[in-house]
Amino acid sequence: MASYIDPNWTTSTRVSSGITYNYALIAAAEGKPYILFLHGFPSSAYDWRHQVSFFSKTGYGIIAPDLLGYGGTDKPSELKPYSLKSMSDDLDMTGKSSDGPLRPIQLQVRSVKLLRRGSIFLGRMANYHPERFSAYAFLSVGYYAPIGKFDVDEINDETERTLGYCTFGYWHFFNATDSAEITTSNPAISSALFYPADPNTLKDHFAPKGAIRKAYENGFTGARPAWLSEDELATHRKIFGAENGGYGGGLNWYKAQMANVNAADEEALPIERHHIDKPTLLVTCEKDYVCVPWVQEEQMKPFVRELEVESLDCGHWVPLEAADALHKVLQDFFDKHL
Repeated sequence: MASYIDPNWTTSTRVSSGITYNYALIAAAEGKPYILFLHGFPSSAYDWRHQVSFFSKTGYGIIAPDLLGYGGTDKPSELKPYSLKSMSDDLDMTGKSSDGPLRPIQLQVRSVKLLRRGSIFLGRMANYHPERFSAYAFLSVGYYAPIGKFDVDEINDETERTLGYCTFGYWHFFNATDSAEITTSNPAISSALFYPADPNTLKDHFAPKGAIRKAYENGFTGARPAWLSEDELATHRKIFGAENGGYGGGLNWYKAQMANVNAADEEALPIERHHIDKPTLLVTCEKDYVCVPWVQEEQMKPFVRELEVESLDCGHWVPLEAADALHKVLQDFFDKHL
């Protein structure tokens, strides 16, 4: 939740689609671009707290939204608003409204850096609104080109063949009608699965088909990771508590993808929009057994013309696990491509 970074940096706006977005906003120093921080699941702008603190001191402008379904932003129950094009348009609002979260960029600068840990939304922002960005940084999860119809079983079959285990088995649980209730009503289990101290937890108890439901049924437990304090863990649980809507909004991203709400938009994209022709950084995590580093890199190579790859010795949550190392990598990349 953006307000947990610093309430003095937090604002909200209602865009023309009717959605109200909550986000952290820090003005850029003269001549400096903005960095747009896009979080993944199960997260919020709060998980960028270390990066916001670091880069705000270097003069970069900061925009860190709670994405749709998360934190202080609206959480619609219907799936249509969670289409990647709709959400991209919400954040961009080019030609639609001067009140979108990217309004400061329209008024003050011509370039922005975009980064997140997940690839889907970042990639589609690059596909639908490439004119808004000067460079991209993917963390943990790489870019993959629009595929039209999404088939999670096909992905699982392929990773089973190449890795010996499936990596998207948890999608079936996330798509289930009871997933929001189960994840929200069992905060200790959710924390242990989503923010594990042992990176193997994702491989053994999260990714395989049926594993995550079994973990909830068996009362899975796990130690708190050293990179997450007791207070930070309590804040995360509060953000996803039932009083704040729980995990349901975030899970709707998966349900929308499984329902193929993005298929028509992706099929309509011209083929040249499938490629990224601006400097792009991929930061892989050596102990990420779901977003396997070599897989992320290989899927990007055919579509990204200026790809740089850095690897860090950590698990999936690189902004939290390896914040200092990540800051150096990102600053070097940003300074090089300004």
